[in-house]
Amino acid sequence: MMAAETKKFDLTLVLTQLTTCYEKTKQLDMDSYILAYAEFNKFFSLLGTVFGFVASDVSSKLDILQNFRNGNNSHQFESIEQMILYEKNEKLLKSSKYVSASRTLLRLHRAMEFIFLFLEEVIQFKMNDNLTKACQNAYNATLAQHHPWIIQKAAIMAMYALPNKDGLLVRIKLPHEPEELYSELLSKTVVAMKEVFFRTQKFYEDHDLLKLP
Repeated sequence: MMAAETKKFDLTLVLTQLTTCYEKTKQLDMDSYILAYAEFNKFFSLLGTVFGFVASDVSSKLDILQNFRNGNNSHQFESIEQMILYEKNEKLLKSSKYVSASRTLLRLHRAMEFIFLFLEEVIQFKMNDNLTKACQNAYNATLAQHHPWIIQKAAIMAMYALPNKDGLLVRIKLPHEPEELYSELLSKTVVAMKEVFFRTQKFYEDHDLLKLP
């Protein structure tokens, strides 16, 4: 995953993979989910240490999911729904000797909510607006509820280093892309993220797994 940090972030790829995730089949495609998230993790890297507390955690969890997709039982992990049902039916979710893919993805799922809440606000901002408060609000509403106090304080302080909207776009868009086009692309990506998120949320909720330890 570390090699991704040196490459330019491709928002179009994120949108394509997220859309494929829920359009490819009636279930949420795991490979597309992993590819979309791996690409989006470059976004965190481009923002430097501000999102370091998210980026490193995302990379390790994507590696775990990819290992399941490459493993002997890969057919059980072709979709998010299939993965959850398999681990639940096999009673693997309560096994201390088993690294649960469902538990691992739940952490990524929570981070996705943080991302789209933050980006929803960014889309509405003017180019010279600072992003700190929007990021802190999104964090407090999502990931902060699952982080210990010391991590919360460090994350909130780090967000004061965020640039304004113009500075953010300079870091993540390609030089030839106009700001208007990129804002539209960002909006479509947020819509796709929310589709994947809420479908995942409902499936975890239906199986009473949203509070997996």
